[in-house]
Amino acid sequence: MRELGPDLSLTRGGDGHGPSHAPLWRRAASARARDLAWTTLSPPLLDVVPGAALARWPAGTLEAWQHWLEGADPATLPATIDELADGHAAFSADADLDPANRSLRLGRHAERLLHFALRHMQGLSLLAANVPVRRASRHGVRTLGELDFVWRDLASGAVVHWEMAAKFYLMAAGGHQPPRAQDFVGPNLVDRLGDKLGHIVHRQLPLGHTAEARAALGHTVDRSEVYLLGWLFYRDGQVPAGLDTLGIAPDHLHGWWSTLDAWAARAAARPGLRWCRLPRTGWLSGALVPEAGTADAGTLHGLLAQRFADPGHDRGWRRESPVMLCELEPAGPQAPGWWRECSRGFVVPPGWQERALARTEEPPRAGAPAGQEDA
Repeated sequence: MRELGPDLSLTRGGDGHGPSHAPLWRRAASARARDLAWTTLSPPLLDVVPGAALARWPAGTLEAWQHWLEGADPATLPATIDELADGHAAFSADADLDPANRSLRLGRHAERLLHFALRHMQGLSLLAANVPVRRASRHGVRTLGELDFVWRDLASGAVVHWEMAAKFYLMAAGGHQPPRAQDFVGPNLVDRLGDKLGHIVHRQLPLGHTAEARAALGHTVDRSEVYLLGWLFYRDGQVPAGLDTLGIAPDHLHGWWSTLDAWAARAAARPGLRWCRLPRTGWLSGALVPEAGTADAGTLHGLLAQRFADPGHDRGWRRESPVMLCELEPAGPQAPGWWRECSRGFVVPPGWQERALARTEEPPRAGAPAGQEDA
């Protein structure tokens, strides 16, 4: 059965450009197509990773993939994470998801989408995914880690190992110049960009060149690369200077973070737009929301104020967790009653920035794997 949604083939994109310029992960009517397009076609966070190589696609692969994806029946694409959680997803014989063993973490879901794409793209052949690398000793067998994806470039024959991550970081605005990688923290302060990069560069990528990896794969890896994508968020949307010193790509996806009062001022200055709370399951691609799922800024302000003041002794996580909001504009005359994302950002509770600044100065947490998902 084809997934239902508005006909948006002629509507404008949420970035203010015409339909021919709006990326597929913003303009596709199907949430399945938007998420899959975001995972494969959205710009990377970084254009330089010190000590590592960035992911490179075979020539022509992305162009052919986008053409295929634009014409694909959404019913044949991987289910969204919401569909998986609701148990309403149908699984085709070609699906790479096991309905009996679904992990609904957002980062894991993004890996599943990339897995699907690598299996269907031209110019490459997926050899393995989520390969455990183990080392035997007289004390037993120890797992060293896992290789996310291993594929072969059909033109050159090279075997490529990718480590993939989808991350969401807020810059704590510590005033350092140039900015530091540890100034970018996850909304719940578990993860930091610096920790994640260190873990990938020093732990995950070298794994593909070990004797244990060669034994697990049955062949040698020619190159290992970082596949890192996601969103960065800046205080009140002000992007600081000096980000190039961190290797942050000039076209990276970014939004804003604000206190409740600062967000209310932003909303008051932009009348006529609608808002919605964007759950974690919607953090990947551009949002497309029916009017019934939207709210005015005043209503959301009251709900957020109540959440951040929740007195329940077991509700600390509600009081201390930022909430992502999506700013929405009309999707266009071809989609009456639908609203499309034009910006996104986090509203942070009282005291969050102070906690975030303190977190930027901490060493990596003992006992927690660097780069632990904070989304």
